[in-house]
Amino acid sequence: MTFVDQHEAQAVEPGAARKPRVLLLAFNRKPHERVVALAERLLDEGARVDVVVLSDKNWAELADRPDLRFFTLDEAEKRHPVMRAERIVVTNGPRRALNGLSRLSGEGAASRPIEGLRRGQQRVSKAFHKRVFMKVYQNFRPLVLARLFDKRLTGIDLEHDPADLIVASDALSITLGWRLARRFPHTAATTSLVPPPLAEILARP
Repeated sequence: MTFVDQHEAQAVEPGAARKPRVLLLAFNRKPHERVVALAERLLDEGARVDVVVLSDKNWAELADRPDLRFFTLDEAEKRHPVMRAERIVVTNGPRRALNGLSRLSGEGAASRPIEGLRRGQQRVSKAFHKRVFMKVYQNFRPLVLARLFDKRLTGIDLEHDPADLIVASDALSITLGWRLARRFPHTAATTSLVPPPLAEILARP
């Protein structure tokens, strides 16, 4: 298994027989066992499997597979203007204001109300992030992730080393899968976790 930097490309050696290439889009934080099983099946069929994930932390069971690569979007998403704005307004801004008040009040009894406000602010920030912001953000998150793929993951390079199969394995990845299917109309694309064998896909005209 290889963890690939977002700007790093892996070239096919000149003269080497080209292995089929599969792009597996898996944006759930913890991959479903059927997604992991599909990756294993595709590797067993002789494919190079590139997995686009938010985080690669839950894929350790495939760590010994040489034709498996991961491209992560997690840090890029955290730096997205929408996410940064939410942190500034909801978390960092209020926290800095309370830190300033704490320094002005000094230590002792005068600082106790500030500590209470700080704890309250943390609870409110977490609740807002989970119950309000993320519920709204989920509505356009697939589009954000699809655009981040275009901007950040240049190392995948589907133009010069095209994929033979694209699998969008969860709801968050369907938008990106649809965009890639339109961009590369000759590549098989599916949301099924039980696609036909690679040999059958490659034999299609």
